[in-house]
Amino acid sequence: MGHNDHIDFELADMVEAAVDAGYLEEGTPAYGVAQQAIDFGLDSLTPKQRWVFDHVLWAALRKHAEWLERREIRRLLSE
Repeated sequence: MGHNDHIDFELADMVEAAVDAGYLEEGTPAYGVAQQAIDFGLDSLTPKQRWVFDHVLWAALRKHAEWLERREIRRLLSE
């Protein structure tokens, strides 16, 4: 096993995209929880961190995903 086998690269990409799009801000508790989950896995989160992950972080990621979906629909409709 490599030293980064536990890193969740998919979540890292989603968080980075949400930050870039303004749906999540670096330095916030949700961002810190995201980094903890990315680096050490969901099982490393405390119950309070897991609540932030489930309710705050996922809300930001969901908003970003919905924006991406609307953008894609507009693109397809304009072709």
